[in-house]
Amino acid sequence: MSTFAVFGMNEHFAREEAKRKVRDFKIEKGHRIELTMSQWLQAVEDRVVKIMDGKRVAQLSSMFDAPQYAADYAERIRKLGRCRDVIIRAKIKLPQDDLRRKSPTKLSWLDYSPESTAAA
Repeated sequence: MSTFAVFGMNEHFAREEAKRKVRDFKIEKGHRIELTMSQWLQAVEDRVVKIMDGKRVAQLSSMFDAPQYAADYAERIRKLGRCRDVIIRAKIKLPQDDLRRKSPTKLSWLDYSPESTAAA
């Protein structure tokens, strides 16, 4: 049984990540300088722009058991706001050659397209 999820980057996720990563102080010449709220908000907005211009994607949804549910969720993400690289991926098992491992398979995400499964 496959599992599907939506990957990509949207502005909401980028903003939440930026809020977690941007510190409320900076270090200049060995001294800690506290940022005002407006300076911190500007730093967060700068980080959001940097994240949205980047190439990294994140899992935006929980896992679905059918691709049509993931497709519906991806469509909603596209309609809600600014986003990029929204794609559905399926979790698959990859065989491993390492005999020392107890588990003979490794789980990985693979891009999913309905056309590729219809031909199979």
